[in-house]
Amino acid sequence: MIVISLVAAATIIALIERIPRLRLRPQRFFRKFFVTDFFYLLTGFVAGGSLALAYITSTAEFLGSSLSIPRLRATTLPFWIVVILALVALDAGNYAVHYCLHRFDLLWRLHKVHHSSEALDWLATFRSHIGEQILRRLLAPVLLILFGFPPKAVVIAGALFTAWAILNHANLKLDIPLLESLFITPRLHRIHHLTNDQNNNLGTVFIVWDKLRGTLDVTKYDQECELGNGERDYPQRWLRQFFKPLDRAQRR
Repeated sequence: MIVISLVAAATIIALIERIPRLRLRPQRFFRKFFVTDFFYLLTGFVAGGSLALAYITSTAEFLGSSLSIPRLRATTLPFWIVVILALVALDAGNYAVHYCLHRFDLLWRLHKVHHSSEALDWLATFRSHIGEQILRRLLAPVLLILFGFPPKAVVIAGALFTAWAILNHANLKLDIPLLESLFITPRLHRIHHLTNDQNNNLGTVFIVWDKLRGTLDVTKYDQECELGNGERDYPQRWLRQFFKPLDRAQRR
């Protein structure tokens, strides 16, 4: 279901990006480094999604049989509420990991790959180093595992989370102030990708985490503002990006 939802969300948003009056910046569908980001999509999300689900369910079952922690699998709550709770838990976990990726130099070297995109669109969502992907897959679902969310709720929450992440990276001219009272929108997430404002708007779905930490930035900005990690000579090919975090000069 995650893969189907991923394909559906990506297809819809990619098609909407082709509508000139909705497009934020002029950009071809097969833009520069399309192949690089498509390879990230295949390796990090299509292949990694199934492994992540297996890890969450098996670890949750192990903890459920070993520890006396309430299991949401046996809850009498309506299923749609359980899905919302799962989405909140997943978003909170990803916020914590995202904060660490910006806070610690070693992890920032991995995350800098994601911020190397100098143009955002639906496909830029998936550009992230395999080291970051492993970290997110292991740590972000901790609350889902601890409370034993039902696998079906985990799958739906994961699909919603990924679909929203794709929307937030889209090359779309969307100004939705009403949604910004609760959700991170494409406009707010684009602020996070500006070269001079990368420590704000760390959330993916909900703004509550940024509000609590004082990292929510709702400033208006010029749509031509520069995007990227601030290094104009940063490699843009997959293989070079794979080894870039190990670069001695970058470690210094």
